[in-house]
Amino acid sequence: MPLVTVDLRLPLVLVPGKRLDDQLLARSRTWRGLPGSLDDILRDLNQLAEGAPAFIDPGDTRFRASLVVHTHAYRIRLVPTDRGTGYFVRSVDPLRLADHARLAHSSLLVHPPHWAMVLELREIPDGSSAQWRELAEAWGRLSTARTATGEGSGGATVATVTAEQSAFLSQVDRLIDATEEIETREQRDARPFLFHDVSPTGGKRNTPQSVYEFHLVDDALPPAGAFVRVQGADESRGQVNRAAGRSVTVRFDEPVSWPELPSRGALEITPSTVVYAKQRQAVAAFRTGQAENPALLPALAEHRVGPVPASSARPREELDPEQCMAFQKALATTEFLVVLGPPGTGKTRTITEIAHAAATVAPGRPEPERVLITSHANRAVDNVLARLSRDLVVIRVGVEHKVHDDVKPLLLEQQTESLAGEIQGGMTVRRQAYGAAEEALGPWMAELDRAVEVVHALTREERAATERFDVTALRETAPLRERLATLQQRATGQRSALAELTARAERIAARLRSAQEHSEAPLLGWFHRLRARRAEGRLNEVRDETQPVMARLADLEREIEHVNGAIADSLASHPAVVRAREASERAQRTREGGMHTAYAAADRAVAVLSSVVPDPPAVVRLREPDGATAELERLREQLAEWLPLISRRRALAEEWHDAVARAPEQLAPELIRFAHVVGATCIGAASRPELSGVEFDLGIIDEAGQLGVADALVPLSRVRRGILVGDDRQLPPFLDSEVAEWGRGIGDPDLLRLMSGSALERLRSGLPSTHVVQLTKQRRMPAEIGDFISAAFYDGTLRTEKDHHHADPLFASPLAFVDTSELPERERYETRGQRAAERFRRKGVFNRCEARLLARLAAFYHRRGAEWMVIVPYLAQRAAVLSELKPLLGDSQLAEASVGSVDAYQGGEREVVLYGFTRSNPHGRIGFLSELRRVNVAFTRAQRQLVITGDLSTLLRAADPGFRALSQQLYDYLGQRGDLTTHQEVMGRLRVFSAEQEES
Repeated sequence: MPLVTVDLRLPLVLVPGKRLDDQLLARSRTWRGLPGSLDDILRDLNQLAEGAPAFIDPGDTRFRASLVVHTHAYRIRLVPTDRGTGYFVRSVDPLRLADHARLAHSSLLVHPPHWAMVLELREIPDGSSAQWRELAEAWGRLSTARTATGEGSGGATVATVTAEQSAFLSQVDRLIDATEEIETREQRDARPFLFHDVSPTGGKRNTPQSVYEFHLVDDALPPAGAFVRVQGADESRGQVNRAAGRSVTVRFDEPVSWPELPSRGALEITPSTVVYAKQRQAVAAFRTGQAENPALLPALAEHRVGPVPASSARPREELDPEQCMAFQKALATTEFLVVLGPPGTGKTRTITEIAHAAATVAPGRPEPERVLITSHANRAVDNVLARLSRDLVVIRVGVEHKVHDDVKPLLLEQQTESLAGEIQGGMTVRRQAYGAAEEALGPWMAELDRAVEVVHALTREERAATERFDVTALRETAPLRERLATLQQRATGQRSALAELTARAERIAARLRSAQEHSEAPLLGWFHRLRARRAEGRLNEVRDETQPVMARLADLEREIEHVNGAIADSLASHPAVVRAREASERAQRTREGGMHTAYAAADRAVAVLSSVVPDPPAVVRLREPDGATAELERLREQLAEWLPLISRRRALAEEWHDAVARAPEQLAPELIRFAHVVGATCIGAASRPELSGVEFDLGIIDEAGQLGVADALVPLSRVRRGILVGDDRQLPPFLDSEVAEWGRGIGDPDLLRLMSGSALERLRSGLPSTHVVQLTKQRRMPAEIGDFISAAFYDGTLRTEKDHHHADPLFASPLAFVDTSELPERERYETRGQRAAERFRRKGVFNRCEARLLARLAAFYHRRGAEWMVIVPYLAQRAAVLSELKPLLGDSQLAEASVGSVDAYQGGEREVVLYGFTRSNPHGRIGFLSELRRVNVAFTRAQRQLVITGDLSTLLRAADPGFRALSQQLYDYLGQRGDLTTHQEVMGRLRVFSAEQEES
């Protein structure tokens, strides 16, 4: 672990920040281990004899740089005072897993002579110093050392940043600066919004809260979602939740007391700089080697990549050959893969299979990977997450109202709330179970104690009774026992004699058999026969000796049996013996009853314990009294050890229940930690605190053709390898016309090229073909639409694999064009709108003739139950269509959701797409329609029917050569495979259908 100890020469003096006491009081109730007071903080810091682990947070445009100091249980954010004499204690937060990982990555060990605390800034002693310079220099040396040694995130060793890579990162930094300047210009120039009154939405004026309602002087309102602040109060930043009439509701970043807000003043728009701050942090991460995989930088800057290893992985669902190639390479690549997917070629399906395979265990991949699914648009993220298997733990990080309904159950907040509910329910059950066990176990243990004591006493009584019986029995049968002992002694002697004779007989018999076996041998046979006769004689002699011994032994055994019988008769009939035996048997039965009672108590105690403990001690039953009581005492000791543990577990269940009830958000990091797949927008992946410190093995960026290099660096700095999926023939981050307009004051051609191109384009043009996979089979559009798209935008490489039966009542082909050129000029020509109506102050253009036609067509398809959308190039034209369409539909919400610009619907699709070119003028002016990728995006949204409206006299005479050529190509194609009709003809058909509907 990289670590630098900083021995400071002066004490560090802390000053509590605003509302710190309230914060400590509130949080200490929720989090165990948090300090309850300022004195606790001071004590804990001074107890860190070796120093306090810390790191420097560089901050951003919203927050100042700070020193984040860690104790054993919590972390403290310290912000230097303006004069650099000490630190404000900005916040105190519990330690999380991410904090431990962050410190393990690199940290300072801050070691002042001691820590001090004063209550006000003016009380800081003279000569005090925050010694920020020393700390910042130490932190800089640490970062430099890590970069020089080539140590990246997670300890990976990487090469140092080359001059070309550094130049690339510097260029991205300039791109971020230029983009911020351009995109926030309007907001920075907006005039303030005067207000004459402020009211707390909760009605409470004494309690700090986050939401207030501002009553404005005039009708001019800041747009919903805009970031504002109260003029003159830099820290009062918030976001407009609602703007209606002359009222604006603002949610502030931090709770604000009502008396702190002026009753009269102004709200001024303050541009959100979070995006640019995160982009700059990503650049810095690559520059300092702190990106998750700094080896991605050579691929981004210099297009240097290693080979893609072969893979035999197979998807769950069937993929076409190109999709399967993308799937296998995505799982095998160690750096980058670019997947080019024109509309309808199954990008989402391919991404889903890649994500599922990476996040699960399979042959050759024993460990699952954590996958980040991201895009610039929420819709693209949701499309992938909605298709993922529910076997995976999938979490969506985002704002609820921007997330599709199908994916809302995956939202981190909803899963956190659900998990909190489960934990609270589980802890309630456990708390009740532990309480009941604790309440019941004590009495049963007491009963077991009493039963064991009784068993001890009864065992002693049984032993005494048994001893009395033995003494009485011995006394009353003594003569008979003496006689029995004498007889048994004599019988033992006879048995020994018999055994000796039997052994002699066996030895002689063995010699006899040997002699008989050799009696017929030549030469010595006579000798063996002689031996046999002698052995036979001795054997008969031994047998004769054995007979009287056996007779005497039999007599002795009969007499022993008679004496035993006499002893038994005496024990059974002698009054004293009978009384002693009965007393012994009674004692044994009583002791066995006590043992039964003890075992019953033990069984109940263990049963109670087993209700809350998975493996309770077993009750071992023994018959021998001493062993049984010893076993019961051992069980009693084990139960006694469990009783305080149950009490602590009950208290812990209560603590968990209460902590989760107060702060369910603390569960979010744990949910993220165990997630297989996390989905978020590119900026959301870096701006959400729950994802701080989370490492991703694989990052998949969808719709990467719409993502600038600076935006792409944000998620790429968090992943070990990246897959960029998209279409470089659709809309880029900034159109060429936009870049040309902005670039007049930039004067840097390389920067303009970087601005106008996407991350996908940069990698596609530079990476070797082994790292680029082109999908070519589209299954969205009918062939009449798909073939034109292929020829016009994809050099004929896009092939259609879709069966389509055309059954549209209005048009003879899935590709139809309604020409307005035969209408009078005053009807068909466009109208200029307000300059501010379009993005970046471009003049708005609308066309009433086309707006009415598109509205009538939309209403027609709506009545037929088709899924439809209207796409227009200008926001002013969208407003014109909506004004015509809302009365026809009678549903303003549906109209608003179904009419939009090309940018709004990129990535979407519908059965019927209605597109209007809008431009109609005698000069062939088409404005930013010259960006042909807009046409590609609009046309490729259609699944069944594409209807285009426009003035062919303008389009075919367009001043822009590229657009003019495309218009001619479309006109020729319509004559072959499309339906080219006029405005009058279509309006007539619509009137006929409308009349038929009214009659029916």
